[in-house]
Amino acid sequence: MNDSELVRLVDDLEEKAEGYVTLEDIERAAGQSVADAVAAALLLVDHRTRLDGTPVTLCRLNRHHPLVAELTGW
Repeated sequence: MNDSELVRLVDDLEEKAEGYVTLEDIERAAGQSVADAVAAALLLVDHRTRLDGTPVTLCRLNRHHPLVAELTGW
């Protein structure tokens, strides 16, 4: 999956989500690791702890990234 496809996928996931989108959600939907997109600052991650004490990594588009802005109209 190229960067443009990934941006569209994550934008769609964010649009449909009732809450936060996790890194796991995105990688499952993409069918691959998105570590390169995180390293390139296309995606931003935030490490949190759920109420039950388990760790979770939230993930979202970096709306300031030029490709994201171009493809999503931000």
